[in-house]
Amino acid sequence: MVEPIFPGRLGLYFSMFKYGMVHNHDFAEEHFIFFKDMVEYVGGIDSKNVLDIGCGKSFWLTLLLHNSGANVTGIDTEIVEPGFSFEKYIGLLKKNGIERALRTLFWEQFFARSYYKKLESLFGHKLSFDDLNLQTANSSKINLPDSSIDIVVSHEVFEHIEDIPLTLDEIKRVMKPDGITYIYVHNYTSLSGGHHIAWKYPDKEPSRKVPPWDHLRDNYYPDIPSWLNRIREYEYREEFEKRFEILDWISTGREGEKVLSDVICKELHEYTEDELLTKGFTVVARPK
Repeated sequence: MVEPIFPGRLGLYFSMFKYGMVHNHDFAEEHFIFFKDMVEYVGGIDSKNVLDIGCGKSFWLTLLLHNSGANVTGIDTEIVEPGFSFEKYIGLLKKNGIERALRTLFWEQFFARSYYKKLESLFGHKLSFDDLNLQTANSSKINLPDSSIDIVVSHEVFEHIEDIPLTLDEIKRVMKPDGITYIYVHNYTSLSGGHHIAWKYPDKEPSRKVPPWDHLRDNYYPDIPSWLNRIREYEYREEFEKRFEILDWISTGREGEKVLSDVICKELHEYTEDELLTKGFTVVARPK
């Protein structure tokens, strides 16, 4: 179990490092399951034009799609590219700051090799990093032509996007009329939705220190690894429905039922039980 030991940012990053050492392979397994489920759902990706929004420093979904025959573009607000180079880290320092640069450095030095090795074993053959199309871009201004994308994918990124309406406008612009989205959003109102490391696995490793749903209550432990927009599920649905035909809205995972007491329900009465217990949801949609 990873509990905060030191206060503030120091405690956060110490906990994240310890957590990564324990669960690095779990990340790879979770990521591969999402990729596999996505491919099965959309029915084949070979030669499809795919956009991965928020590919991240590990760019795992872009990498798996690329090695499965898709023409995939991965975008992220951080500078993302395979391997170590001084040019990359100088760029990270200038564009994203020292904290982000250090996080990427720790990832590459302590976790990347083991993570990719596990991901490769799950994929079934060697993963090629050659010719990956990774771009530094904001989701509200995507450098792609109109009506050029067959599939838009994203995994646990939308909760970190500031301007959801503008992002959805851009997604609609770049998608072909018959294209689809497969976008997974980590539900902010869920037990793990506050992104505190102590509640990453709330049913298997419940925190003894951080109160459940602390981010919706007193927020005693506000130090988390990334900014959250705090948008609720019904608000996402409203914004999607303005621009897209919803083909499927898939609730993914239930968590925290054992710790959702009557006292907490009363305190958080403005939220429904489903909002508090649903970990996330996947939006499958087509442009209107």
